[in-house]
Amino acid sequence: MKKGVLIALVVALVLAIMVPAALALTDVQKEELEALYEKQHQLRQEILDKQVEAGLVNPEDADLARERMDQSWEYRQERMNEGDYNFGPGRRGGRGNGGGGYCPMHPQTQQPAAQETAAL
Repeated sequence: MKKGVLIALVVALVLAIMVPAALALTDVQKEELEALYEKQHQLRQEILDKQVEAGLVNPEDADLARERMDQSWEYRQERMNEGDYNFGPGRRGGRGNGGGGYCPMHPQTQQPAAQETAAL
């Protein structure tokens, strides 16, 4: 009985050490992810520029969005410097802005209460 418990503990310890090491990113993978995240940031900025050019977004709102994008990019860079490359879908499983609130980029996302007040 004691021998079985000891073997189980040794196996658990070995797995606890090996699993994180097996899941760690290589330097090449880190460089690839950093390059892809940087491309993503640049593409988002280009899309915003095209939206302004097409008249879909006004320049003031675009400036606010650019500022927020830059802040997010700086935060991502800090996290990558700390070894964290896991940027998931965001809050609420990536389903928009949390189901409420006003987004200056999309005025139609006003909360129902605000829309009702505007109708009065």
